[in-house]
Parts: sequence; structure tokens; C-alpha cells
Amino acid sequence: MRGFSLLEALIASVVLGMTVLALTSAVAAGQRTSIEGQKMVLGSMSASDLLSEASSVPYKELEALDGLTQGVGLMQTLDGGAYPSTYWMVGRRLSVVEEIVTYEELGVSIRGLRLTATAFDEERDLLSLERFIPEPVS
Repeated sequence: MRGFSLLEALIASVVLGMTVLALTSAVAAGQRTSIEGQKMVLGSMSASDLLSEASSVPYKELEALDGLTQGVGLMQTLDGGAYPSTYWMVGRRLSVVEEIVTYEELGVSIRGLRLTATAFDEERDLLSLERFIPEPVS
């Protein structure tokens, strides 16, 4: 009977180690991609929610929301309700800018406010959503 030599055992250990390293790297990359996808979904939902909530605020009070920032994991509804703990990895901010939108082909100009909700994580902005709210006719 012949056993493995020291060199054969060493080569087998190196091959096994490289295989485990490659598998671990693939799993880690998949997990990072999954977390980034989850951040994008949560960011999209939180920015959309912020625009929906702001749309329910009376027009004259909208400009007071300009610069509203809710840090990562510290989000609340506009009336102070806490967000679910699943949103721990995203924050959001709101920008309110007065704007006049002109439709030259119709000869119409509409004054209003452009709301931009931006979702972000600890490193970067994830996405921005916009909504134009026309000034109510008096």
C-alpha cells in the first residue's frame, strides 16, 4: 500500500484552500449585491412615501419642508410616526424649489413647487424622485 507523500498532501491542501477561497468570495459578492438591491428598494419606497406625504401638506406650508433631512435609520413620517426597523440602512431628504413650467406649444405657464426626495445611505445618494405640484388657483 502506498500513502500520500508530503508533497501530494501539500498540493491537495492548496487546491482545497483555493476552492474554499473562491467559494467564499462568490458568496460575499452575492451578499453585497443583495444588500445593495435591498437598499435601492427601500430607498425607492421611502422617497416615494415622502413625496406622497408632502403632497398632502397644504400648498402654503410646503416651502417650510425644504431641507428636511432624516438620517440613516432615523426616518419618521411627517407627523412624527416612526418608520419600521427594516429601513435602518437608508435616510432621505426633501428639496422644495419654486418653479414655472412653460408649455410653449400650448402657450401656458404654470407656477408651482418642484419637490425632490432623495434617498441615501451612509456612503452615497441612492436615488432621487421628483414631483411638481402646481400652485392652486385662488
